[in-house]
Amino acid sequence: MNLAIIYELRANDVSEEHIELIMSRVKNRLTEENIDKELVKLGYSKIFTVDYDEFDNYDFDDDYSGPSHKGNNEEID
Repeated sequence: MNLAIIYELRANDVSEEHIELIMSRVKNRLTEENIDKELVKLGYSKIFTVDYDEFDNYDFDDDYSGPSHKGNNEEID
């Protein structure tokens, strides 16, 4: 068994029963993607992978230019 994976599952409050179930299901195909698929099936959020397509749903303010600062380049009459 991969202790680092088990540590991460425990750190993310996955029950011991579910950890054993997940590890038995993915033992011959142990990848981060497969573990996350099993987590989702059990009602948990993904821990090891990120679905970047989900980020397209967020509306980021691309026009933000930061605070405006007037420097010493102002014209003086």
